[in-house]
Amino acid sequence: MKIYRRCQEHFFKQFSPTELIGKITAERLLEWKTSMLATGCATSSVAKYVQTAKMVFDWAVDQDWLTKSPGKNIPVGKMVNRDKDRMISMDEYAKLLDACPNQDWRTIIALARIGGLRCPSELQQLRWSDVHWTENRFLVRSPKTERHERHRERVVPLFAELRTELEKHFSLDETKENEFVFQRFQKTCWQLKHRFRR
Repeated sequence: MKIYRRCQEHFFKQFSPTELIGKITAERLLEWKTSMLATGCATSSVAKYVQTAKMVFDWAVDQDWLTKSPGKNIPVGKMVNRDKDRMISMDEYAKLLDACPNQDWRTIIALARIGGLRCPSELQQLRWSDVHWTENRFLVRSPKTERHERHRERVVPLFAELRTELEKHFSLDETKENEFVFQRFQKTCWQLKHRFRR
């Protein structure tokens, strides 16, 4: 809901709350997008606001309030800001492990930092049968890239730091009989980002 509130705040800086929806044109929506970029909004945030506004206009079309959405042909833009990407150093990794409340979190962080798994999509699909201890590697299924034939899955080495945490996780009594490495997260929303921040 936060994205909707932020979108609403930015939208009504450009448009009047009492303005008829049918009066809003594609040209004016483009001006709105341009003005947000000009005032320093991050490109990824602007893309999310434009996408949200387009969804609202599409809903208005479904309700027969509009015959055509003014946002139909407006490009959303890039959702990801790669400028914020950075490598987590091994010193930072060690501090993260020390701060973990349990082995679940230590394993999650090891799989993400050492194994390079996407969170939560690839973590959620990881099964114990995918872990080949004797071969010192494991299979990762990639739901985000599965539509590309050669990118449906990949094999990842069991690096020493990762193997240590995975073995500790496997040795837990409640884990040994599970199909998935993170069984308890199969039926719940992960909310990893919010839990990680806490």
